[in-house]
Amino acid sequence: MKCLYHVSVGPGLDYDCLADEALHLKKGDEVIVRCDRYQDIGTVSRCNDSGPVDEKQAQEKYTQSSKGRRIEGQRIPRILRRATLVDKSKAHENEVRARSMQRSAADQIARQNLPMKLVSTHYSFDKRLVVFQFSAEGRIDFRELLRDLSRELHTRVELRQIGVRDEAGIQGGIGACGRAFCCSTFLKRFVSINVKMAKQQGLSLNPATISGACGRLKCCLNYESDWYRECERERLRAEKENRACRTPDGPGIVATWDRDNRKALVTLDDPAGEKREYPLDKVQLEPLRRRPNDQRREEG
Repeated sequence: MKCLYHVSVGPGLDYDCLADEALHLKKGDEVIVRCDRYQDIGTVSRCNDSGPVDEKQAQEKYTQSSKGRRIEGQRIPRILRRATLVDKSKAHENEVRARSMQRSAADQIARQNLPMKLVSTHYSFDKRLVVFQFSAEGRIDFRELLRDLSRELHTRVELRQIGVRDEAGIQGGIGACGRAFCCSTFLKRFVSINVKMAKQQGLSLNPATISGACGRLKCCLNYESDWYRECERERLRAEKENRACRTPDGPGIVATWDRDNRKALVTLDDPAGEKREYPLDKVQLEPLRRRPNDQRREEG
């Protein structure tokens, strides 16, 4: 049987990997991972609590890209074994070598005057691959840079363009709240953030206040967004309940207003006080009447 683990092999480089159940891996274990054409060393960051998984289903899910198109021939990474002391020593040597490679790449970028910012460099465990992650405002033609780096480093080179939020997560820092960036600690998947979330929470719309170090809207605006939306729904519901209305069966008073199911329960104005349920489009609310005190206050 196979188990699914989430393994981090470097800054911004995370994979879902399969491993034999007999390994009994746990969070924090360092492991050797076999990818398509190279081997790498990483740390287990998350375990699948649901137990063993179906290997074919896991492979099928992995071969689907974020846009839903199939990537033929791409196989899910496999965890081969736990890392030994020798493996960890070799990984440390690779980190030193990666820093030297990053300096070489930065020199090449400056020499070719490319509008890109080198963020991180990762050298694979078996020394068959080096991954450079960079950020840029637009698309960059880095074909010449790729040729020069491959010729200089004598290994396979990959250049990956990342977004500003990914860049902030890799570099890290301290936010306005005094804590480390969410994206560099626990937040691994980004969701869409919009200004409406800040409006719902009654926050100042000053960009300096609601924007993070990456220049985008703060991810934490989403944390309590569901609660504020629920409060807004409750407020709207409370405004409509106990209001006079008109229905196909005559006037009445709204007892409950269920916007989710598009229904309203109305107490009809009849001697029996019968309650009937209507679709929302069949219930016409009467205008709210202002209290006399409010009217006198406006006149004064």
